[in-house]
Amino acid sequence: MHILLVDDHTMFREALVHVLGELDQDVRVAHASTASEAIGAVSYYRDLDLILLNPSLAGVDGISILPQLRQSTGGTPVVVVTGSGRAHDVRRALEAGAASYVPKTASTQELLLALKMVLNGESYLPPSLLAVMAPEEDPHVSSRPVNVGLLTERQKEVLLLLSQGLSNKIIASHLDLAEGTVKLHVSAIMRALGARSRTEAVVAEQFV
Repeated sequence: MHILLVDDHTMFREALVHVLGELDQDVRVAHASTASEAIGAVSYYRDLDLILLNPSLAGVDGISILPQLRQSTGGTPVVVVTGSGRAHDVRRALEAGAASYVPKTASTQELLLALKMVLNGESYLPPSLLAVMAPEEDPHVSSRPVNVGLLTERQKEVLLLLSQGLSNKIIASHLDLAEGTVKLHVSAIMRALGARSRTEAVVAEQFV
């Protein structure tokens, strides 16, 4: 697995390398600290599986180079990893083609979940950002699980099958997915709904 890490903070890049090692036993990480280095790297490396981008680069809005990074690599997914959790910044990144947006305040487990989902061809937003992106709800309807409507269509399909008591293996067969991919979806659903178990998650199915 070959990953390009674009961030102008050397210490953060070095720390993230250890986290990325949990994705694959043979992960290779290329580094870029500026926009020009990132553009040069995607022209040089032709086998990138994933790009991690911090848009806060010196003198450049990193989101502005995101489409170019994807185009130069033939569509390699880009995950934005940044200190901002503002809804405006999240929307800009997603509109520019980011497959995921993870704030630097997220846990290692949250980041790894996002990266695994993206590597499996899915998009992912942490529950904290789903809440930020959610439209305002009627304050008198506090029991409604506001994040359910923001699940991806695939996650809604998985949730519906979960409500029927089906196992991950059977769900995978129904949806023509790998069982590991279903496990990732279930984890994402539970995080989005704040559920501690599959049973708690399916309670929200009536709102999908």
